[in-house]
Amino acid sequence: MAVFCNPFDASLADRGPAAVFLPDREGLLRFDETWTRDCWGRAPGPHAAGDAWTLMRDRATVYVMLALVASPTLLVTHPRLEIRQHATQAAAEAERATYGTPPIARDAWGAA
Repeated sequence: MAVFCNPFDASLADRGPAAVFLPDREGLLRFDETWTRDCWGRAPGPHAAGDAWTLMRDRATVYVMLALVASPTLLVTHPRLEIRQHATQAAAEAERATYGTPPIARDAWGAA
């Protein structure tokens, strides 16, 4: 279950516009304005309702990041990232765990 850093972020994820939430140092999800604005600039919407637990592999470093994207249509493609969406946090975290610590996906990044 998603745990947010404060009630505002939880409410924004539940009832707000499509947005990106990144884990902070404690693993709590926090709204990220920079990522959200970047995504809206690339995909202005309108956006579908629903959550997408998203793994993003940086093409240069092959580091795999996790985000909760509050719309499956907000972050589908990105020029510097390879994207995989999961229906649940558990599924996204399980895949990310297969890449080790730190999560580095050196092999080909095919469909999930």
